[in-house]
Amino acid sequence: MTYRYIHGPESFAEVVAQAKEEFLCLSDLTADLGNGFSGRTQLVEYGYENWLKHMDDDNEGEGDDDRLRLIGFLKLIIELAEELAEE
Repeated sequence: MTYRYIHGPESFAEVVAQAKEEFLCLSDLTADLGNGFSGRTQLVEYGYENWLKHMDDDNEGEGDDDRLRLIGFLKLIIELAEELAEE
């Protein structure tokens, strides 16, 4: 979903908000988001279903590494979009 926001007409503030929400969901997949969704179910709504299945099927422990990489990537997007929103 963040990808669509970056490549669409949305403002940098909207990119920040979406990336922060995905960051929160990825940080705690079982978190109750207060809207009837857990972090995991919200990520499915955002299009992460195949990625989550791959992570669940991972027998070599790389799924958690991939999750941490994605969290780091979203953090970079958040920081960059926040800076661009200030300009």
